[in-house]
Amino acid sequence: MQRTFIISLFAFFIPVVLGYLAVEFATRELPMSYRYISEYMKTEGETIEVLALGSSQVKNAINPAFIDLKTLNLASGSQHHDTDFKLLKQLLPKLPNVKTVIIEASYSHFELPHNSSAFWKNSIYLTYYGANNFERKTYFKDQLIYLSNPQFLSEKLYEYYIKREESFGFNRFGYDTLNYAGVFKDLNYDEVKISEKKVFKINKAPNLELFEQNTKLFFEMLEYLEAKKLNVMLVEVPMYKTYHRQRVPEILKRRDSIVQLAKQHYSTIKLYLQEADTLQYSAKDYWNQSHLNPKGGKKFSTDLNTYLNSLLN
Repeated sequence: MQRTFIISLFAFFIPVVLGYLAVEFATRELPMSYRYISEYMKTEGETIEVLALGSSQVKNAINPAFIDLKTLNLASGSQHHDTDFKLLKQLLPKLPNVKTVIIEASYSHFELPHNSSAFWKNSIYLTYYGANNFERKTYFKDQLIYLSNPQFLSEKLYEYYIKREESFGFNRFGYDTLNYAGVFKDLNYDEVKISEKKVFKINKAPNLELFEQNTKLFFEMLEYLEAKKLNVMLVEVPMYKTYHRQRVPEILKRRDSIVQLAKQHYSTIKLYLQEADTLQYSAKDYWNQSHLNPKGGKKFSTDLNTYLNSLLN
């Protein structure tokens, strides 16, 4: 009886395990920037001079292919300063030639919740970057990417393997050069239609408690970078003009005050503030109201490259 029971257990669990392994393998085969970034760090990490951190706004804005100094863009969707700081401390030893660190200072970045040790992308950082952001000992399951966010990754698996609708064009730096499919493209970059869209993702909820917590960590990160004798560049990525109209003055004023305070306090800080630039950037440069597309990313990266080079002279 016991032998029969054990055989039945194996008969049940083995297909389940094999099925999950197939899903995990398919997930890892999805075209994701992390795979390319990981390989880039492994092969060229010792020669990288500029490290960029931040959310998807920085991820879309900085294409290292257009920057003369060897640049690593570690920005990622929904990534905040706490994750930036954890990655920074763990990965800097693998990047011995880094001289400049780019940090995001976008609108409301100081009044959004940090990621915390439960952030689902921690499994991705562990698997591809060897960075433990869990703030504890890691276990085998922590490296199972699909389990980190089954709902989101199931959608990605369906879109890529079943619908076959998405196209990707990652370069060796992990930048997606074909990332145009978004709100603005759907509207054919028609500025009238874009202006009619009044509802889009933007933080309109001032939060002084979060602001105080986030700025505390922000200055801890700046202190760390100063101790490492690294140059720091605070960047504000361009936003489309309809985004500007919906910014909350209270949030904006606090953000601007922190940026200026940091500039006054640390001599190694430079500012590259392009958030309000509506002259160089048109609708065709945007993915949505707050993200550049690859065309806009090329423009931003080229201008950033000019600025970086000017600092060397």
